Amino acid sequence: MSAASFQFDSFELDVKRYELRRNGRNLRLEKIPMELLITLVSRQGELVSREEIIEKLWGQDVFVDTEHGINTAVRKIRQVLGDDSENPRFVQTVVGKGYRFIFPIVSSSSPEPVAAVSTIQHAAVPVQPEASALKLPTVRELRRVAGARWLVAIAAILLLAALVGGNVAGIRDHLLGRTPAIHTHSLAVLPLENLSHDPAEEYFADGMTDELITDLAQIAGLRVISRTSVMRFKGARKSLPEIARQLNVDNIVEGTVERSGGHIRVRAQLIRAADDRHLWAESFEREPQDVLALQTEVASAIARQVQVKLEP
Repeated sequence: MSAASFQFDSFELDVKRYELRRNGRNLRLEKIPMELLITLVSRQGELVSREEIIEKLWGQDVFVDTEHGINTAVRKIRQVLGDDSENPRFVQTVVGKGYRFIFPIVSSSSPEPVAAVSTIQHAAVPVQPEASALKLPTVRELRRVAGARWLVAIAAILLLAALVGGNVAGIRDHLLGRTPAIHTHSLAVLPLENLSHDPAEEYFADGMTDELITDLAQIAGLRVISRTSVMRFKGARKSLPEIARQLNVDNIVEGTVERSGGHIRVRAQLIRAADDRHLWAESFEREPQDVLALQTEVASAIARQVQVKLEP
């Protein structure tokens, strides 16, 4: 029996509806942090290792910096729960091992109809039918059933032929042992440049770069270069085609961060490395009231635009 929802403190985690609510109000949480929260909560106090998290959230073949991705996901969970890493109430860090959810949980599950039927069957008193009550099917009824089965079989054969002929969902390639052709793109997010020339603003530029890499890595069919690989190009005076060749990617995202008066301006652009062509560019200007929320909002907006441009 699997829990349909979990309640802790004033929060409710609805697994079936994929929602996190507080006092009935929906809270925004992205896919990777939501998956991690469900994993931690469903284990109810058990230690979940970082290796388990990587396997569950990203699988075997990953092209992202998973260590950084885990740290970002945990930070977003704590942000939405109002948790403190130094004195946690919900998510506890076990240094070098993993994480566990420490707040008491009340779980609710949906009833299992199979168990109910089984109970009724055991409770029922078996009744032996009388021989005179048994009615054998007529020849016409048998022919009707046989004809219906043939129609179902023919329809199934025609449907299978259509699916294989059209190679729907790669069925034909799978049956023939072929590797289906997948339309993929590769992309690198270069470290955003701090135009304010204020060392205190470097943390914001690096944070924006991290958020962009994490959000873009969640787009299916997009291979995103890890943060470790791109940080060596911070401040490098090289052409974009040259950087793309070294990273073996066909698209580049670059941008700038600048504080002007009481606002923070973030500019980002998507460039096709082969011909140095601009595919998309936009500027975002916000008030720096909540730096973390600003990073998340702008990074998500840029990721959406990049996905629209790169989708086949």
